[in-house]
Amino acid sequence: MEHKEIILFHSNWSLCSQMVRVALYEKGISFNERHIKLCDQYPEGENLDEFFLDINPLGTVPAIKINEKIICDSAIIIKELNSLQGSKEINLYKNDNNDTDTDTLISETTITEGVKFASTLGTILPVFSAPLIQYMVKKLPFKSIVKILLRHPRKDRKLIFLSMYFFNFSKNLPKMGIKKFATELINFENRLSKNNKFFYKTFSHIDINMMCLFNRLKDLQLEDCLNTNKTPLIKRYWNHLKKRDSYDEGILNYYTEKEFSIINDFYQNKSSIFLNPIIEELELLKGNS
Repeated sequence: MEHKEIILFHSNWSLCSQMVRVALYEKGISFNERHIKLCDQYPEGENLDEFFLDINPLGTVPAIKINEKIICDSAIIIKELNSLQGSKEINLYKNDNNDTDTDTLISETTITEGVKFASTLGTILPVFSAPLIQYMVKKLPFKSIVKILLRHPRKDRKLIFLSMYFFNFSKNLPKMGIKKFATELINFENRLSKNNKFFYKTFSHIDINMMCLFNRLKDLQLEDCLNTNKTPLIKRYWNHLKKRDSYDEGILNYYTEKEFSIINDFYQNKSSIFLNPIIEELELLKGNS
């Protein structure tokens, strides 16, 4: 499919924005971009401004405009991008493993609307991100919170941000995801051991999602849970993903001093307090498998 102009509305640190950017670079598709300052990170809260709500009434990123057509769901965006002609020959949906349900894996490894909270790899990550997000939200001026209250189109996110600002909403959230997260890691380790061909000799939408999820664990000072003796294939797979050009182009190159300073200020160069509980749970699960 030919395309005339692509405009990506995204945020540097948004997980789903990262996924779409990686897809663009993997395909070698040129694009224009508009950085949106999200309301949980910036006082401006541009995702709640009228111009952006006209693009995506839900106020979330990413959104992409392709030849006047606007798409807002990252999974749908990536499927659309795969149909476009870029400078690189790659099919992000080629599946050499007949045992793998591609659509299911894509859904499980992204933040999918309508999927039960903390029930998949993709929906568990926000649980561990919550304390860091709350740290950013509490630094916002009160007028930004008022803007969220008055203008955010999603009641669920509005309530979460308000609870983070006025209360310690995120304190115990990660605890509820530890066992499920460890279970999903072991499940993925077992999936890798069944047939490595799918994950090493091709590169697909699933690999894009995993690259971004694993990188988010790095941000959250949880990367060491990928490097245990209980997850040797995940460790190998993650090292494999980090070697792709798109990892630098679509993810690392978009980090600024703001992101680095937030991570350093919040974690103070220490591992997450949830790292050891996750590793302990991995030990228990692998021992019972």
